[in-house]
Amino acid sequence: MSDDETPNEAAADAAATAAPAGVSRGVPVAVAVLAAIVPAVIVGVLVWLLVGGGGSGGGATRTNADVSSIIAAFSQGSNVTRYEGQLPPGYPKGMPTYPGAQLVSSLLQINGSDAAFLAVYDTPDKRATVASYFDKQLAADPWQIDLTHDGLDSTVHQFTKIDDANIAGLVLAGESKHDSLTTIVYSVQVTGGAAAITKPEFVAPSGKTLPDGYPGDTLPQYAGSAIIETGFQKQSGATTYQVSFITKDDAATVASFYKDLLTKASLTVADGDTSQSALKNAQALTFTDAAKTLGGEVTTSVFAGDETYTRIDVQVQTKKAAQ
Repeated sequence: MSDDETPNEAAADAAATAAPAGVSRGVPVAVAVLAAIVPAVIVGVLVWLLVGGGGSGGGATRTNADVSSIIAAFSQGSNVTRYEGQLPPGYPKGMPTYPGAQLVSSLLQINGSDAAFLAVYDTPDKRATVASYFDKQLAADPWQIDLTHDGLDSTVHQFTKIDDANIAGLVLAGESKHDSLTTIVYSVQVTGGAAAITKPEFVAPSGKTLPDGYPGDTLPQYAGSAIIETGFQKQSGATTYQVSFITKDDAATVASFYKDLLTKASLTVADGDTSQSALKNAQALTFTDAAKTLGGEVTTSVFAGDETYTRIDVQVQTKKAAQ
């Protein structure tokens, strides 16, 4: 966010930036309403449903798998937990649920002491029928409607709970012209709601392996760690690898291990710049060899999925030696 940009403008910008490739950037005016009250990761999902997935702008049939995939994409890198076919723990009780609608997927995002929820439902009923239901249900105690917007492809009801000022949100209904479905998206914010939520115990994954060609002799997997993410990209004359591990060892121990290892391998090692990193307590080391055929960065941080773990992100590029 720039110095002269308001939080709402920044959120709207984030929503537009987050929209997946192929989705129109012509965001409906309703998004200005959404951006004012919805966390950026959720705004991104709503934008996709508004301009690509739920209405005529997408050009392709929206299926349950599409919704799950887009939610997964927007969940990456955030303190977000995704639930398939069920509501997240702590989801406010008594929320009006459209009769017969199928729950597709949901999100829980913890923002400090607050909790944000997103739930996606499908129904074969028309959007006008769905909107009429929420007109009545959200205007009855203990709910009140604060704002509505009825557009060509979507209807929005912004609401608060009369007897609990900590609960607010919106319901969006978007009608698909391709598969005769109406998608209903609930976005609910609970101020102070994180304290009441007990997240499932984190279990470190197993079975992942390093990508083929990864320079493991120079940058081995940290002893006793679990691999959580891998990837690579090939370009002309070079390959970039990205791998992530988690370990119970502290960040200082991890950083010391890689610094000693890289120094002994005669690489030039320096402190990296993490001032723009979104990772908690991020620290980085950069490295390169004399021939400029291998270089990259090792970053340590607190693992968002379970803060008792240290996250290790390794990015390394290998190049062919100059002839």
